[in-house]
Amino acid sequence: HGANACFVTGDFDSMNELIDEVLSKDIDTKEKYRVSEIKVNSLLFIGKYNESVNAALDFRRQLGLPAPQQKAASKFTIIREFIRVKRLLKNKTAEDIANLPELDDERYEMGQRMNDHLASCIYRVEPTMFPLIIFQMVTTSLKHGLSPTSSPGFAALGMLLCGPFGKPHEGREIAKAAELILEKPGRALDSIQKELEATIRVMTQLKQDESLLRCNGLLTTMKKLRGIDAEAGNKILDSILTTAASTGD
Repeated sequence: HGANACFVTGDFDSMNELIDEVLSKDIDTKEKYRVSEIKVNSLLFIGKYNESVNAALDFRRQLGLPAPQQKAASKFTIIREFIRVKRLLKNKTAEDIANLPELDDERYEMGQRMNDHLASCIYRVEPTMFPLIIFQMVTTSLKHGLSPTSSPGFAALGMLLCGPFGKPHEGREIAKAAELILEKPGRALDSIQKELEATIRVMTQLKQDESLLRCNGLLTTMKKLRGIDAEAGNKILDSILTTAASTGD
């Protein structure tokens, strides 16, 4: 009955079995990422924070990207990584950061998304790892370009600078950078479209027909809003409506 039905009925064991079955197949890395993302979020939802963190860290390692060990970080390690980030920032202003090029490497983009998940739950597992995850997110943005996760990454760095690191002036500048990144024209709609397209491929793999129908409708609307392939969007919408009518939805 698919991962979605298992999730709705609370049959999390069956859901994870289905997810692991999909992950064991020879599928595209981006699709494998989306399935891994579902696994990370489902484990987080049911309160299995350690397992959720492990799944996210493991996928980053599968991508060949650095991932810290799930253990308490020493003060020395945190300060060392902070110094590395400071060197990368140099004397960059908020405007300099916001005008960095866009990230165009899917491997790093997937890694950034996993770090975004980690940032939302790592504090429950091991609070001292939180700065390390944020430093990784900022480092990737500075070295490889901006992505949808760059704004929350810089915002979190600004929070750390204003708080435990005791550098409020620098923290406010970094927070301003996060705001400017978020305000860049076209970023929001483009990011949403990419997410929908990736999600549709995964929903197909997991046989989540109801979610697939909704995502296709949202994607069609998104393309119309952006003025992209409106005619094709109409055909997709007609196909969705026909399918819905035939199934009695």
